[in-house]
Amino acid sequence: MNNKPFYLLMIAAASVLLLGSCKEDEKKPEIGSIEVSSKHDDPLPATSGSFTVDVTSSHEFSVNTPNWITIESEEDTFESGTLTFNYTENTGTKARIGNIIFRCLDTRDTLVVTQAAGEDLYHDEFMKETEPGLYGQNFDSFTYQDFASQYSIRNYANGQSFDYKIISLNPNQFVTVKSIPTELEEGTTHSLGVQQNITDAINPNYFYSITIEKIEGNKIWLYEPIYRFGIIVTEE
Repeated sequence: MNNKPFYLLMIAAASVLLLGSCKEDEKKPEIGSIEVSSKHDDPLPATSGSFTVDVTSSHEFSVNTPNWITIESEEDTFESGTLTFNYTENTGTKARIGNIIFRCLDTRDTLVVTQAAGEDLYHDEFMKETEPGLYGQNFDSFTYQDFASQYSIRNYANGQSFDYKIISLNPNQFVTVKSIPTELEEGTTHSLGVQQNITDAINPNYFYSITIEKIEGNKIWLYEPIYRFGIIVTEE
């Protein structure tokens, strides 16, 4: 009797069993768990401050924060416990939202933090100014660029809007506000083009949503609350 096929079958069976045993012995990847207990449903105040978060995790974890929030620790990784976060003052006129991300192995939890908008005191300061020019809180707190009463007005082809160009005493500096409607009303907001070479604090050539704050005689006060700059132009 030829037992060769039987022996081959036994060898194949043993190989299958051995392979299965090796797979069972392979270490499965660890799955981490992490939970953040504080959800901070109420917005943080606009002023700077701090808050704490309780974190429970199965392993060490890392934390990523937006640029206006920092961890009160010099460590790169953390264990379960209480973390303190510091946040800066919101000087903008709109509320801001940031995500704090906690990562433990392949698992993560996200804490969404909202901070209230700051008070726009600069607007009131700007409205006291009466000379044509470019003003901005971002340019050394409060700076007035000294402009002569020179100007140029150019009709668009459709006759529905104007460009107002204010030229500085320095002939190499200028501010041009483009696409101001001919029929202006105080309190209305328009997407207007601004071209300027006065400061790097704002884009030299961009469209902004600017509000017509006041019209008095031949002067127009325009204000942009995000970057906090104002422009006064003259219709003369």
